[in-house]
Amino acid sequence: MSQSSGSSPDSGPNLEKSQVLRIFVPTGVIAQLLYNQLRLTAVPYRVLQAPAANNVRTNRSDQEATLIGIVYGLPEALLAEKVTEYHINDGLERYLKLTPTECEQRLTTAGLLASLSPSRQARHRVYKRRFKVSVFHLRALRAIPLGQSGIISSPGVEPEQGTPLWRRLGKAAIRALYALGLDMGEVIIAAGEEGMYTIEGVSPTPDFSDRATAELYAMAMAEQLDELVQFPGERSEAVIGMDPEFLLFNRHTGKVVPASRFLSHHGEAGCDVLRYQGRRLMPLAELRPAPGRNPDEIVRHLLHAFRTADSHIHDRELLWQAGGMPQRGFPLGGHLHFSGVPLTSELLRILDNYLALPVFMLEDSSSFRRRPRYGFLGDFRLKSYGGFEYRTLPSFLISPLVTKGVVALAMLIAEEPACFKRRPLQREEIYHAFYKGQPELIRPSLPPLLSDIRQAKAYGYYEKYLAPFLTAIESGNTWDESADIRRPWKIRNYS
Repeated sequence: MSQSSGSSPDSGPNLEKSQVLRIFVPTGVIAQLLYNQLRLTAVPYRVLQAPAANNVRTNRSDQEATLIGIVYGLPEALLAEKVTEYHINDGLERYLKLTPTECEQRLTTAGLLASLSPSRQARHRVYKRRFKVSVFHLRALRAIPLGQSGIISSPGVEPEQGTPLWRRLGKAAIRALYALGLDMGEVIIAAGEEGMYTIEGVSPTPDFSDRATAELYAMAMAEQLDELVQFPGERSEAVIGMDPEFLLFNRHTGKVVPASRFLSHHGEAGCDVLRYQGRRLMPLAELRPAPGRNPDEIVRHLLHAFRTADSHIHDRELLWQAGGMPQRGFPLGGHLHFSGVPLTSELLRILDNYLALPVFMLEDSSSFRRRPRYGFLGDFRLKSYGGFEYRTLPSFLISPLVTKGVVALAMLIAEEPACFKRRPLQREEIYHAFYKGQPELIRPSLPPLLSDIRQAKAYGYYEKYLAPFLTAIESGNTWDESADIRRPWKIRNYS
């Protein structure tokens, strides 16, 4: 889902900002079926721009599909002073140019099991259950059981929402579509033994000829607009929190010391669960400072959490280590929490390109081992407070310079998402280089990204944090995950 802005004619009344969806589908029967269903859906939203010649995106080759954008929103949007468009399946044109092999490579690179070749699927078909999972914009709608031939085997018998099977199917389907640049579609998933879920097919155009399916997607589009209209417009009142992790390491024994020896599971400074060699352990220390509305406030809360951790960890000989994977087998995350800003797939892509990619350039080689199982692009989790957690970054506690830069850049992106339009991760060589840990292939793509950051309207407000952060990225230097983070943070009695 991408976002763009436009203005209505000057003759219109001065109404508040409005939000609409522009849904890209191939022209022809699919577009007409969706258009008809949206017209029938009993909600306050209407089709504002129907399939028409001036609404068509034409590809270069006559043999390729022509796309159309159906605009859907409140009727008042036609008279609004400013309209924000959220694009659904804006990446459909790029997806249609990918070969099956390229699609499979993208999925496997992102850490998903994928087998898009029918011949390979047939060899193991009898051992797996198959499901067709319907997804609309980061949300699974339905999972239908399929037979071996790919047809529905038991209509009505579907995994219940909230069950482990439902959650795993939904997560795999959402990840697959996101990795392929899509926001809407159907994913065929084979569920095998030991929780192995294999992507066996992807369709970016749901079967709208089935009325139940068409109704399901139409209602999902209406619900998406219900969520978006709660936000005032381009500039948000973003609140950002975090829960970055670090390790306690005994350099004399060469072993990680479980944080649970010093910290409880809950609290401002606690420990987090990690499965290691099949065991459920609590080796990771985690800081959970109060959120804030500006970088100064956020960092001040983080320093308080640091002091809380220091007051409980009495062994001063232990090293505090951060980054991506300072010790093999112990991946660390630097999760950012957003509220006051709408979760969209386009915002995730902005964070991937303008935050995760620059941070990637600062990571040392040990940090790259964390991917793709952890820290994959677009990794998010909905939170009970109504916001979401962006989970792609490694632990940015590595130094105050990095932490302050990450927080300031996240705030800038949340406030001015329309300023950040480049998508180098759409290019296959950049996408694969990110997962394979090849910064030399990514570095030529950085200058335009950093230029966009410096040219954002609010850059001056965050410059004291962003300027040294961007300079560090341009320097070519990387962080040292073996170091004790207490030294740069000036925590007393560091090793």
